[in-house]
Amino acid sequence: MKRRVAIAVAIVALASAVPLAAAGGPQITGGTMSSGVLTHGTSHVTLSGSEGYVMEWAKMPPGTSFGWHLHRTPVVVAVTAGTVTVYDSADNSCTPHRYRAGQGFVEPANHVHVMLNDGTEPARLYAIYVGVPGKWRSNPTPLDYYTKSPGNCPASIK
Repeated sequence: MKRRVAIAVAIVALASAVPLAAAGGPQITGGTMSSGVLTHGTSHVTLSGSEGYVMEWAKMPPGTSFGWHLHRTPVVVAVTAGTVTVYDSADNSCTPHRYRAGQGFVEPANHVHVMLNDGTEPARLYAIYVGVPGKWRSNPTPLDYYTKSPGNCPASIK
């Protein structure tokens, strides 16, 4: 069931999409494409009237990173161009996970990670934040929280 939900949400994210921050250098661009409340639709996700979703898109030039951060709600990410590398603080070895166009992944809520484009081509992605309180749907800035690198990952990963 969870897998079907993730796939359905990723498909919805591909059809729609929010600003994600960049740290110096070339700018990551993006924007909010949609927000609202999910109900019993084809995704089979039921949220209360007070919790909905926010969809975002981003274009990451080579060499850019979102920096170490977490999201206050789960996020489903679909990569539509290029390749991104994700380092997960929960992984004791801090092994890089690469996702290329046509692939996606789920970031759990309150989970510290970093995503970067260490490739040679721009990366494009779509993200859907699920379970977003109404007060954050019109201003999704509080959904992301930036933090320092976890102790188990090299300080050079930014």
